[in-house]
Amino acid sequence: MNFNQYIIRSLLIAGVIFLLCIVFATDISLANGLVAGKVFWFHLAMLFLAMCSLMAALLTKQKRQFAFSVTDGMVLALAAVVALTYNRALNPEPEKMLFGGQLIILWFLLRFILTGWPQLSLFIPAAIVGVGLMEAVSGIRQLNGFAGSNHSLFRLTGDFYNPGPYSGYLAMVLPVCLWMILRFDNYKKGSWRQTEIYLHYLGWISLLAIIVVLPAGMSRTAWIAAAVSCIWVYWAERIGWKETKKCINNHRTLAILFSILILFFAAGALAGVYTLKKDSANGRLLLWKVAGQAIMEQPWNGTGLGGFPAAYAEAQAEYFTSGKASETERIVAGCPEYGFNEFLQIGVEQGLAGVLFFVLLLSYSLFRGVKNRQIGASGGILALIVFALASYPLQLPEFWVVLMVLMGMANVETPVATDTFPALSAKGRMILSVVMIGGLVMCCGWIFWQQKGYYQGYKKWNTMKMLYTSKAYEVACEGYEELVPLLGHKPELLFEAAQCLSKMERFEEANRLLERAMRLSGDPMIHYMAAKNEQSQGNYQKAEKLLLHAINMLPERIYPYYLLTKLYSEKVFFQEDKFFNAAEAVLKKEPKVESTAIREMRTDVLKLIDEYSNHTISNNNDSL
Repeated sequence: MNFNQYIIRSLLIAGVIFLLCIVFATDISLANGLVAGKVFWFHLAMLFLAMCSLMAALLTKQKRQFAFSVTDGMVLALAAVVALTYNRALNPEPEKMLFGGQLIILWFLLRFILTGWPQLSLFIPAAIVGVGLMEAVSGIRQLNGFAGSNHSLFRLTGDFYNPGPYSGYLAMVLPVCLWMILRFDNYKKGSWRQTEIYLHYLGWISLLAIIVVLPAGMSRTAWIAAAVSCIWVYWAERIGWKETKKCINNHRTLAILFSILILFFAAGALAGVYTLKKDSANGRLLLWKVAGQAIMEQPWNGTGLGGFPAAYAEAQAEYFTSGKASETERIVAGCPEYGFNEFLQIGVEQGLAGVLFFVLLLSYSLFRGVKNRQIGASGGILALIVFALASYPLQLPEFWVVLMVLMGMANVETPVATDTFPALSAKGRMILSVVMIGGLVMCCGWIFWQQKGYYQGYKKWNTMKMLYTSKAYEVACEGYEELVPLLGHKPELLFEAAQCLSKMERFEEANRLLERAMRLSGDPMIHYMAAKNEQSQGNYQKAEKLLLHAINMLPERIYPYYLLTKLYSEKVFFQEDKFFNAAEAVLKKEPKVESTAIREMRTDVLKLIDEYSNHTISNNNDSL
């Protein structure tokens, strides 16, 4: 290997490592720094990887050239569906659109790198496993009190906000660890000079560390994803379809009994997982039912990227209004930001075409991974698919990055015979490669420049949050008003800005922001605040309408009934029947969790009832 090759491989390896380290990127100076920090790290890492790829194209005459594949077409088709269904008038997720553009660039950079340097397909799994080992060690340190978590309610979060996605990430790495153990098992008796022996033991150390920490995450979906993907990796690497078919033909009765036992075991495991967190499971089932109904509302064009929260809230309000919901469903209902099933969420946002292309992309990548003997990559993709059935991994940037890398590995063995430009000379091929990668670098640089302003915006938002928490509303209001043009797609920011305006009695301006927030989010708190603002302006009917709609979304919440009670107690809007019905709901509905706030609301309602009763008695005495 000449000097140029050493330089190029070192640059490409550094670029991939820099990219995969996205999971560690946290910036506490930013609002929502656990996610925002990773997004900004990704844009920076993409710029570095693109420049490394351009250097590689300039310095190398590749023996194997890039060939346009079926997977490339599927990636572009899915990107086209996302772009065509996007609601540009509302513009709910401009940052995700930029992130998606970088993902497409990443895909083609990986295809270029792994086609020209297929030997890196051994290094990349090692990098993924190494990152997974560091995350597992981080979790072990948190469990033993040597490091703090990122959530006050959980001891274990890794570099995530809660144990759910943390466990899902480890579950995705686990089958890659197992594959490395099995793939390089023959090298364990070899010389210590062999790289493969280190990969074998790296797989073992990482697998054991993940197995230690994964149960503590209490993520049922991650456990299932890890088990299914690891069983599949072992079967594909050690047994295979031919041996399985041969065994079934030779032992039919035993195979049938074994299949029945597996079914019983799977049913028992699922029942146990369901009873472990029954209310949570019931909530997921309701969520998926309502999400399915939301898909049927707009099956072909969807709501567009970022449209799930508001669309789900509206569909749930319709469902509860119809009277078809059970008492259990009314109790466990919520208005989540995510669908806890990525396929359903894609169906709501991109319609059936989006789901179809996404499923085809994952399925074909699995097929190519098996055909190319990239079993570890296929196992990681399978783990993500299972985890995505009951969680929200694709709402976090690090999962997209690892998925793209795994799919790139699965498609690494594109045959040379399918070369897209077979008639070009070696010099022509090099020029074409430079032009293609140069184009990707320019696109990457343009996206990086477009998102650059968001960093300062998130930094300022973090400062405004501190002022908002400190109740310095007047000072915070000025900052929020400056941020709205840049970050007006964030319902949390709109809510905080509206709260500041409300405290300054600028109710009309506050409700203009809340109206936009309602189109971006399904959070009923937005309706509650808007109703209070309307009541403060004397718009009682508008306030009533907002609160009744919020009740339709979440009928078992006590707070909107409390606000209704106060609304109906207004002298100019007093309605006796409605007043007592709302008061009764506050006093008799069972809260999910008994709290001081509930007790205070009930005490306040009792005072309002006493005031009404005393006023009525006084009026009767006067009439006598």
